[in-house]
Amino acid sequence: MNKLDISLLIVEDDPIIIKIYKQILLDVVEHIYTAENGHEGYLAYQEYKPDLILSDIKMPVMNGLDMVKKIRDHDKNVRIIVMSAYGESRYFLKAIESGVKGFLLKPIDNKQLINTIEAQANDVLLERNLLAEEKMRRTAESARDKSERILQTLSLATASFFRSGFNSETVQYALRHIGQATQASRVYIFQNHHEKEGSYSQQIFEWTAGSVSSEMENEMLQQLPFDHPGYTRWVKVLSEGNNIISHVADLPVEEREPLKEQGIISILAIPIFVHDSWWGFVGLDECSMERVWSDSEINALNALAYNLGAAIYRKNAEEEMILLNEGLERRVRERTKELELEVAERTLAESMFKDSEEKYRLIFENATDGILLIQNNNIKLINPSMIEILAQSPREILGNHLSKFIKNPYKKQVVNHFESKSETIGDKKMVLELLTNNQKWVEIKTTNIIWDYSPAYLLFASDITKRKQAESGLKELNKELEDRVKEEVSQVEKQQQLLIQKSKLESIGELSAGLAHEINQPLVGISMGLENILHKKLSGGIEGDYIDRKIDYLFKDVDRIKNIIEHVRVFSRDQQDSKIDEVDINIVIGNALSMIEKQLNNNNIQLNLGLSHSALKTMGNAYKLEQVILNLISNAKQALEEKEKISGSGFIKTILISSFTINETAAIEVFDNGIGISKEHIHNIFDPFFTTKSSERGTGLGLSISYGIINEMDGEIKVESVQNEYTKMIIHLPLLQENI
Repeated sequence: MNKLDISLLIVEDDPIIIKIYKQILLDVVEHIYTAENGHEGYLAYQEYKPDLILSDIKMPVMNGLDMVKKIRDHDKNVRIIVMSAYGESRYFLKAIESGVKGFLLKPIDNKQLINTIEAQANDVLLERNLLAEEKMRRTAESARDKSERILQTLSLATASFFRSGFNSETVQYALRHIGQATQASRVYIFQNHHEKEGSYSQQIFEWTAGSVSSEMENEMLQQLPFDHPGYTRWVKVLSEGNNIISHVADLPVEEREPLKEQGIISILAIPIFVHDSWWGFVGLDECSMERVWSDSEINALNALAYNLGAAIYRKNAEEEMILLNEGLERRVRERTKELELEVAERTLAESMFKDSEEKYRLIFENATDGILLIQNNNIKLINPSMIEILAQSPREILGNHLSKFIKNPYKKQVVNHFESKSETIGDKKMVLELLTNNQKWVEIKTTNIIWDYSPAYLLFASDITKRKQAESGLKELNKELEDRVKEEVSQVEKQQQLLIQKSKLESIGELSAGLAHEINQPLVGISMGLENILHKKLSGGIEGDYIDRKIDYLFKDVDRIKNIIEHVRVFSRDQQDSKIDEVDINIVIGNALSMIEKQLNNNNIQLNLGLSHSALKTMGNAYKLEQVILNLISNAKQALEEKEKISGSGFIKTILISSFTINETAAIEVFDNGIGISKEHIHNIFDPFFTTKSSERGTGLGLSISYGIINEMDGEIKVESVQNEYTKMIIHLPLLQENI
């Protein structure tokens, strides 16, 4: 026997009876739950919601009738059978009042128990089937009503398309009614576009329900490429005439993520074809729950897509017809105007022809330019202006070749010009000198014509003698100006070199104290060494090894003095003609410091070096670059002294000199924590003669000259500064290829 598909709750305080009833009824019903008192039974009812309850009346904690009353407060229709070992009428009355479906007296016959349970179970199944059928009927009626609404909406939309055409108003009307009829969250239309860069789809219309957000501003949907990972499958399916119907959760991840961002849970997309070509698609979104689209909805929307395609085709055909008609009308109007112009021109030509001969004669005779007619290399006609230009009588001119009146070496140019077989001979201009008593120049231009049915040339000549004379004078003037400019440039270069030399000598003057100390130190060593030798000699204890060692030390000090003097001599020499060579930037910095380091130490200035570990080489003049670095260090020293006056003795004066590479250039930085430069002056510091120092401390040429030297080496010099905090001078120079 098949089990009945219901659930049964047995409430009995005797565990043995529960076990017996459960064993008997397991072959009758599908699911059995048990409880040992009324309270447990009530809790089991709340948890399992059984279709049928079999309960004893007398039980501890809560009796069966109290349990039934509590259950009835929640569910009036649940079927309950009570059982009791007592047959008092009051139990029956209370049970009947509680709406129980049966009453069994203990001990209960097994067959009677099974029959009672089966009867109630069949009633439960019958009620369940009736409810299911009622639900199906209502669902079918709802689907029928929705289908009728969709079909009615489709009919209205189709009528609107064919009455008013495919336009924004009719499409929005159709989308709104389709959305309301289908109860969709969002209805929209995409159109395809094909360009050289590729194909893509674009959302062009949309309707949304209630609080559903619009996606018309979504940039991705304004140009969705066919090759987008989340769209390629759609392109294939839709272009083949098939629909996309799916819950978003069931789609591939590359398609799912963009749709989830739009809040879509279920989606339906139907292709639109225009004259057998995939034009785009109409789509419906469901944003509240997963939705299964009915066949009637899909069929109705397929019909809508078909009618949209027909309306679009009709619109395109109408637009093409309008354009064709407009084109025909325009061509008719243009041709009519052409005919009118032709008639007017012919009338005007006939009128002009009557007096053209007289007009041409007046123009020919009164033209300021000379005019010749040349045919078969001979002059046939000549106007008065040309007679005046050639300074000959008409008898001497007519019948001759033009070259007869041209000066050498221009004769050959004229002969070649008229003997040329080129049809574009008239496009050339020639400047010629005439064979006249006074120097005379003409510019001629020839034009090919037909004269008396034979080829000929019409020649126009302009007297350009004054222009040529002006050009000659202008050339002489330009030559004179060029010589003067060269002379001035030479003077400026000399002045610049003098300024550089002056700045260099000023630096030597400022460094004199430090240089004197550098020279004095080895001199002291030489003096002391000679005294030691003399002392040893007088004491009689002098030895050969001692003499050799002392003399070696003395010569080293002499070489040191010699190197210092030689470096100062070469540095101070005029470098105007110095050659350009490889420059090791770190060596240049070291040479500059050799002349100023003592002076910095004497002024209690802390000098820190951060030089590149590898050699940095550029092209230029090492002594000029050394002059720039000395100038920057000198400026830094003066800035520190100015700040010390303000800050007091506790101020630690610091200069940091660094070298490094950056962006394929060699960089030199000179940093000081001195007085800094104000914002109003920082843009003028490289201007000649600009200075904020007193006249005793500077001329304002140091940075200007430094700027010129660095610029000469194809580099640049910049400044960063905050007033009363710091100044950083940065030099960038091109690196030699070996350093890059």
